[in-house]
Amino acid sequence: MEIQLDHVAIYAADVARSAAFYTRVLGLVNRFPGMWDNSPTILMHPESATGIAIFPATQHDETGPLDNNNCPAGTIEHFAFRTSRAGWDAYRERLGSLGIDHEQRKFGICTSIFIRDPDGILIEVTTYQDD
Repeated sequence: MEIQLDHVAIYAADVARSAAFYTRVLGLVNRFPGMWDNSPTILMHPESATGIAIFPATQHDETGPLDNNNCPAGTIEHFAFRTSRAGWDAYRERLGSLGIDHEQRKFGICTSIFIRDPDGILIEVTTYQDD
């Protein structure tokens, strides 16, 4: 299964200020303006589609993957890898065969699997290809 880094999710004290910073400094663009009521704000590089998901630090998302908890500003909440649909299906089967707890979620533009590493870091593997 081929994977590449898709995004890193962070909590920011001021989402607009952070978005302006990453736009100005790294040339990222708002990839999905208005989706999910702008939370998160998804900024991606136009040539590589790798980027950052910015959540407001005051947000508490009780519907988040694997009992997601609110994090203070400056915290990396999770990181995500992107793969093909075939790679995603193979990854899901691998997790099952290894007996690793995971959660699947659909977000309108993608389908993701979430797991936690041994230290509790949330890892997402996502595909933008339909079922």
